[in-house]
Amino acid sequence: MAKKSRKPDQCPLDSLQPVQVKCAECGWIGFEPARGRYGVIWRCMNRPACKFWLSAMPIGQTCRYKSNGKVCGAMMVEGTKTIPDRCSDRDCPNRNPHKLKQ
Repeated sequence: MAKKSRKPDQCPLDSLQPVQVKCAECGWIGFEPARGRYGVIWRCMNRPACKFWLSAMPIGQTCRYKSNGKVCGAMMVEGTKTIPDRCSDRDCPNRNPHKLKQ
């Protein structure tokens, strides 16, 4: 029996470029794509000093969601086809902007 030839899978990291966004932890400018346990993650380029990373690509804006008179201020990350850009803070209601009341 002949073995089936398998095409090498293209790595999703090959098509992604670093982004010039300021890190929320250390202030370094730059995030690069890296391999995460469940897919691509975006980590601060100030390695090994800074261990900050995000599960989606940062877009360079801060969250302006107000709750109890306070602005969130966390980093905004790229959304998906159906969900617009969202907050990176898991406790912020703007993490799921599609569920907010308009």
